Amino acid sequence: MAYNGTWKIDRNENYEKFMEEMGVNIMKRKLGAHDNLKITIQQDGNKFTIKESSNFRTIDIEFTLGVNFEYSLA
Repeated sequence: MAYNGTWKIDRNENYEKFMEEMGVNIMKRKLGAHDNLKITIQQDGNKFTIKESSNFRTIDIEFTLGVNFEYSLA
């Protein structure tokens, strides 16, 4: 089964409060609350490519199932 597709955020209830608890400053919280995050997943066998894109940044993640890889959150 392939997971290929693109998903867009439908709503983000309490996201600003979540960011506040995470220590995100007010300017970034206000911008983040209106961000249009889109996630695209492309699967080729055991290899996955995930692209997170928004108004403010784009992140590409590639990994193969069963193989360790480096990834860190902002």
